[in-house]
Amino acid sequence: MKLVDRQPVEGTERPTIYIGHRQWRDAQGKLRTARRWSAEWFLHDKQHHKSLGTNNKVAAVREAHALHRKIRQGEPTAAPREVRLAELVEGYMTLKRGEGRAPKTLEKYQSVLDDFASHCDGRGVIYGSRVSEDDFWSFEADKTLSDKTRYDRRVVILQLMKWATQRAELILKNPLRHVKMKKPEWAEQPCFTAEQVAALRAAADPGMRDMILFLAFTGCRFGEMRDVEWGDIDFGTGSHGFVTIRRGGSDEKTKGKRSRRVPLHPTLHDVLRKRVPSGERVFSAEDIGGHRGGVLVDTVFLRKLKQLCAKCRFNEPDQFKTHSFRHFFASMLARNNVSYKYALEFMGHRDSNILDLYYTMFDRDAERAIRAIKIPNAPKPAA
Repeated sequence: MKLVDRQPVEGTERPTIYIGHRQWRDAQGKLRTARRWSAEWFLHDKQHHKSLGTNNKVAAVREAHALHRKIRQGEPTAAPREVRLAELVEGYMTLKRGEGRAPKTLEKYQSVLDDFASHCDGRGVIYGSRVSEDDFWSFEADKTLSDKTRYDRRVVILQLMKWATQRAELILKNPLRHVKMKKPEWAEQPCFTAEQVAALRAAADPGMRDMILFLAFTGCRFGEMRDVEWGDIDFGTGSHGFVTIRRGGSDEKTKGKRSRRVPLHPTLHDVLRKRVPSGERVFSAEDIGGHRGGVLVDTVFLRKLKQLCAKCRFNEPDQFKTHSFRHFFASMLARNNVSYKYALEFMGHRDSNILDLYYTMFDRDAERAIRAIKIPNAPKPAA
């Protein structure tokens, strides 16, 4: 682009901003001169141009100084190109895969964002910057979803738009920046009582009985119990030993991506001591009637657990899940006045207000907290 009346703007150096009028030839070959002032500068061995949007020279000089400040501060001097929503989704998912997110998490993100992009496309919106709050709130509005599920899916969309604006800088301004969502209250989760745990153990076969005790008095998730190995159990430390929870989630780690130590309850210590190792893992499919040395399957365990709940005549036996033992463990810690600090560490939870959760669990108070939990005797069978 050629500028006529080209002149440097005083006070702009490195780079020097020049202003002038753009000239071009029209379709008939006639030389034309724009009335508005334009700016020209060189940066990193490249020539740049920008219209200053005014016919007034004084205003043009003022705009040139503002442009110079932006350049010196590293701010963008031109609007970013329009990026398709599908392209934003692809870039965001590439980032999440690079962060090593769990496969199920990646699958969920991909599904939600693909559905949202399809929803917007159906409304004639293909560019990320053109997404409106109406597009956001209308997404899956006609679907029957729980409040938590709907909230979780919409959070993924907000994360996408925040990333595209603040981190990737593919959008100049977040079109959903004013969206406010109220986090729904957690639905009440089923939780075994101490008497129910005792009843389940009394009714279960030996292998199932040991797993019930392990889940109930370590607070482990099913995958963490499935993957616990004999090398993770230290019988020689403290009064009754510790179990280190190292695996159970994706990438050979726990869900929280860090290991944790839980003191063994005396009863659990005695049960584990009596087990005869048949492989690296403490528990196997053989414990619940499966193949010798086979890996435990969550659906098989859950089916047998629900059968036990029905056999013990619990109210609404189908409501209980494997995770109900984790809820039981948390409730027992609370009922026995175990400190909030220990409870978070035993269960592998994080809290931004607690900075010293990651510590070594070898002191007497930690062991005393576990030993203080009373396991009721199994009820006597009816005559």
